[in-house]
Amino acid sequence: MRRMATEDPRIAPLPRDEWDERLSRLLTTFPRGTEEPMNIFTTLARQPELFRRWLGFGGALLSGRLHGRLRELVILRTAFRFDGRYEWAHHIELGAAQGVTTSEVVALGGDLSAVEWDPFELAALTAVDETADEGAVTDATWSNLAQRLDSGELVEFLMLIAHYIMLSTVLRSLRVQLEPSAAALAEGVAGGPPA
Repeated sequence: MRRMATEDPRIAPLPRDEWDERLSRLLTTFPRGTEEPMNIFTTLARQPELFRRWLGFGGALLSGRLHGRLRELVILRTAFRFDGRYEWAHHIELGAAQGVTTSEVVALGGDLSAVEWDPFELAALTAVDETADEGAVTDATWSNLAQRLDSGELVEFLMLIAHYIMLSTVLRSLRVQLEPSAAALAEGVAGGPPA
């Protein structure tokens, strides 16, 4: 994908003195809290009603019925395929907490064949690639996924991919900046979306 001419944010994150109670409380739940607030939240909070509703939707996906490892594999591959550097950087750590190894993260950010995947996980990653390449999951991949996921989980799986496509494009268009700690984490892993 073509990079923007400038990397300055198009909409600046809300300054600390404009945070409401919800945003302040949310930021304290993350490892770096309010000392290094996450720019995704302080930027999207500029539209407070939509932000509130989006938090509910995103939270439902992060604590849904899909296994945590599968969820993080799909998020990382989607972030890579749709040039979502912000989400990529933040989900490296979240993926590790769900058992995604460094060599798997490297493969997710480049050549999937560099790792020998479980066939079901490979089908899930193939679904992300088919969505990127064809705009939809093929019948063969759907059939493989449907052997392990019920109809509700299949809907959730597709919504997960779509949500991280949306986030990748929104954050890239807004030019939301990575926080220093997240940027350092992403730089420490080969591959992934370009900086």
